[in-house]
Amino acid sequence: MSAGTQTVKTKATPTIMRAATLEDADSCGRIFYDAFESIATRHNHPVEAGSPEFTRFLVGQMLQNDGYAGLVAERGGEVLGSAFIDERSIIAGIGPVSVDPGAQDAGVGRALMEAALEREREREAAGVRLVQTAYHYRSLALYLKLGFAVRETLSVVAGTPPAQSFPGLSVRVAAPDDVAGCGELCTRVHGHERNGELRDAIAAGSARVVERPGRIGGYATGFGYGWHAVAETNEDLSALLSSAEAFVGLGMLVPSRNTELLRWCLQQGLQIVQQSTLMTIGLYNEPEGAYLPSILF
Repeated sequence: MSAGTQTVKTKATPTIMRAATLEDADSCGRIFYDAFESIATRHNHPVEAGSPEFTRFLVGQMLQNDGYAGLVAERGGEVLGSAFIDERSIIAGIGPVSVDPGAQDAGVGRALMEAALEREREREAAGVRLVQTAYHYRSLALYLKLGFAVRETLSVVAGTPPAQSFPGLSVRVAAPDDVAGCGELCTRVHGHERNGELRDAIAAGSARVVERPGRIGGYATGFGYGWHAVAETNEDLSALLSSAEAFVGLGMLVPSRNTELLRWCLQQGLQIVQQSTLMTIGLYNEPEGAYLPSILF
């Protein structure tokens, strides 16, 4: 994980942008939770970040994964915020971006976003994406001003995974030999593969594939905020969702315009708990199949 060092001006003293290190895990994890808790409480919504222990764990995981880049905003030796970028695909996914509640509204978040975008321009990433929390209008305005386009409204659905079977479909744990076929499926649906994420999910034991006679009909890297799924049809996605033991985090992100799938989720007793927005810069293809995005894209 690497990133350059930059100096930006805020209303107070200069803020340094530098690469995040393992030594930043505690402070970045704390700020990650505090920032999301502050915004959610202000808007009377659930806290997406879960708990301080979870955010500390997640930050530590990202800092130890070479597929992620981390940026820290620091002033006078004090960490003010951070931004993480998933670089395991030709598409870079930005998030989480968090600023200490005591340092918000001073340009730190914008500076972190600008530094992240500059890094991806230097890397010549084909595209950059993120998922924005819909009730947070200020972040929506910032991302639009930075060049992001709105692509998809997402519904966060939560509850107990449905227990439904689908004749002719079977779901099993994904194996390394499945990566090539899943990558081809993802390319057909999105125009690019996400094999780096899939390999990590297979290694962690969270990935699943749904099989039709003679072929893979879809896959999920896991079930919850941090994982994505791609499939030929909504039936394949429904079979995958029905195989989950639980939905980790706030819930699953379902494209709201996929009326058939969203209606099926509601009929199975799942509830919509929040709305989010998929936003992109650069390469983007209209999906040619069924999919569930992660909290990144």
